[in-house]
Amino acid sequence: MGVRLQVLGVVLLGLLVSGGAGLLMHRVERDGAGQALDRRTAAAQDAVASATQRYVDALQLAAGGLEALSALDAAAFSTATQPLGQLWLPGATGVDYVVAVPDAGVAAAQASWRDRGASDLTLAAAPGNPVHYFAVLSRGLDAKNALPAGRDLVGVPQVGAAIDRAERTGLPAASEPYVALRDAGSSAEPQPQTVALVQRVVERRTGALRGYLQLTVRVQDFFGDTLRQPVRDLLDVGLAAYAGSELRTIATIRSRGERGTDLHRTVEVQVADRQWQLRVTAGSGALAGAGGHLDDGMFFGGAALTLVTALLVFTLATSRRRAEERVEEATAELRVAGATAKSQAALLSGVMDTIADGVAVIDGAGRAAWLNPTARAILGPDASQAPTWEWPELLDMREADGVTRYKSRNGVAGTESLVECMMAGRRIEIRLRTLLQDGEAPGAVAVMRDITDRHAAEEQLRSSEELLQLLLDGARDYAIYMLDPAGRIVSWSVNAERLNGYSSDETIGEDFARMFTPEDRERGLPARLLEQARELGRAEIDGPQVRKDGTRFWVHGLLSAVHEQDGSVRGFVNVSQDVTARKQADQVIERLNADLERRVAERTADLREANAELESFSYSVSHDLRAPLRAVDGFARILARDHGAELGEEGWRYVGRIRAGAQQMGELIDGLLAFSRLQRQELASHRVPVADLVAEVWEQLAVERGDRAVELVVGELPDALGDPRLVRQVLANLLGNAIKYSRDAPAPRVEIGHKVTTGGEATYFVRDNGAGFDMRYAEKLFKVFQRLHRAEEFEGNGIGLALAHRIVHRHGGQIWADAAPGEGATFYFTLPVTAPAVPALEAVP
Repeated sequence: MGVRLQVLGVVLLGLLVSGGAGLLMHRVERDGAGQALDRRTAAAQDAVASATQRYVDALQLAAGGLEALSALDAAAFSTATQPLGQLWLPGATGVDYVVAVPDAGVAAAQASWRDRGASDLTLAAAPGNPVHYFAVLSRGLDAKNALPAGRDLVGVPQVGAAIDRAERTGLPAASEPYVALRDAGSSAEPQPQTVALVQRVVERRTGALRGYLQLTVRVQDFFGDTLRQPVRDLLDVGLAAYAGSELRTIATIRSRGERGTDLHRTVEVQVADRQWQLRVTAGSGALAGAGGHLDDGMFFGGAALTLVTALLVFTLATSRRRAEERVEEATAELRVAGATAKSQAALLSGVMDTIADGVAVIDGAGRAAWLNPTARAILGPDASQAPTWEWPELLDMREADGVTRYKSRNGVAGTESLVECMMAGRRIEIRLRTLLQDGEAPGAVAVMRDITDRHAAEEQLRSSEELLQLLLDGARDYAIYMLDPAGRIVSWSVNAERLNGYSSDETIGEDFARMFTPEDRERGLPARLLEQARELGRAEIDGPQVRKDGTRFWVHGLLSAVHEQDGSVRGFVNVSQDVTARKQADQVIERLNADLERRVAERTADLREANAELESFSYSVSHDLRAPLRAVDGFARILARDHGAELGEEGWRYVGRIRAGAQQMGELIDGLLAFSRLQRQELASHRVPVADLVAEVWEQLAVERGDRAVELVVGELPDALGDPRLVRQVLANLLGNAIKYSRDAPAPRVEIGHKVTTGGEATYFVRDNGAGFDMRYAEKLFKVFQRLHRAEEFEGNGIGLALAHRIVHRHGGQIWADAAPGEGATFYFTLPVTAPAVPALEAVP
């Protein structure tokens, strides 16, 4: 009975211990799963918070662009919101510019915004409301879900409430979730939810309210793209927001497969001025730390050990009474134990043969009684056979410095010592433990480890750290320091101390936000820079910072993220430069530019006044001067017709001179008008086929050539870029002059060609073998009414070359001449032939 009670006690105790150990291990695994879920939940929370902040930042950026504009119309809205279409904003369906309109002013507002470029705008007012919020300008960010402009947002009370909050606070506001008009007919359950982000737009100079900028987001699309990576099919995640007093689920992500739902987490996420709730559910078996069966194994292993122990107790308890009967059995068990001991010895030998450390058993005489293969490889064949006191000589053993001869050390019996030395050119770590037997030291066990590669790696690391510190201290114009993932300073260079005024003892472990101004810290700029660098790899710093003594200076720098091999952020590197002097210089330049713009505006006003006067003068010339000339010419013609017989030869000559003078005056007036109109004529920019124009002009000059045989030589003429009508007029003037001034040549010859093309311009020339001119008077060629020949020799009014000069200059080219009296003249002019070379051709007011 006593033996049975002992066995039963052992069994109960063993099962109790095994069960407790299994429960404890199960709790550890479950705690590990909970910690894994906490990390995943935090990652999802950070992903949602940073993504929504990116939407808010994009909205504020577009609103700031609208506030910077002096006039707001459809083109300005398109320019200011264009960057939103280039950003990655999943779920964003459109951005609208919203204005408040009283019920009585709907028609006037519609007409006003149509005049501003929204030509198809129709304002559909919701009945029964004194004030309407119309989306007058819209940009679709999702062609499938975009809505047209003109809708009245008063019909969506959630958006109206967000508009009211945005106006009161001046900060971005998020609406309560609602079902958008495009989703009202959706058969999906639940129906897709939409949220509007609203930012007010004010007049930057006066602060007056101009309107509101609304960004609509389809929450399910936004949520699915944002948490695709953090969730990775392991979690069930839901996003909830308050709709009135009700907490409504607005987006969900379901994991694939059956994983259980025994773990839950709920966290808050700040979205603009509202709090959303993130709900995470997962099965503990799907998370790292709870997927094993160590608890079951520990329980059943303990139970098996308990049974073995109980059997052993039973055997030992009954062996005394049956000693005589079990002598043979005991002998057999002894044989089995011997075989087991041999098996364990063989196992130990196998282990010693495969481990990377060398193991040597040294007897009391100082000889190696046993060496494993690694120890033989370290010692070599000679030292393996020699006593230990000969090892220093055989292996050329040195101390750790690699120079001093190794000195043998006598260890204290029963203690362990660690020695590092150089052995046959390799760095060896020796762990020596003496053995005790009857109070004497019969020998020792030495464990030898080759640490040559490890020591080299440590030295290389130390050298790299020294080099890095040297580089940090040597970059005199830059403050370089490192941050941990939380933004605390972990390294501080000499130049950082010189730039910021803090010593390393004052900054190590401190938040780098202390370098920023109180205003930037209050609006969360340091945290946003860290988040941007974490997401994008880098963030630019450009703004004021504060030194230790309180002085402010302007900093331009870069905050770069440093990643581990698994992609996680290891920390950040901040490289900053004091650009206060450059910033002050930029401010001076800005003031100078503002002054220059003011002067340009004044000169432009003067130019407009002068052009108005020129326009008035042109009108006078065209109408007031032509009438007297027509009268003079008409009366002279009547005099010749009615009284010709009474005039005589001298009278006819006088009448002819009167009519010729009137006609010449008319031609001068026509030239002046053409010259004046050229100042105000807007230039076109097209491809000009110069060779075709030359053929047309030459054909039209047939009357001027008369019956003279004028030879025309046409060389290579590349196409130009410009206004074909004006280029044609240049060719007509130059070719007409060439025909006119070569009429006295025995064999008149006109040549037109192309000289050279450089820098996007072609140089054309027109050459004749006519009268030529003296180059001393060349500066008069292109001035109005300036002629180098008398009217009796060659007719003309002195306007043609002035017109050609003005046309060429307005095309961005040049015109000049080369001639000699009696040897002909060559006129050169340049025109652009490629698009980049064509300057902006603007009409003169």
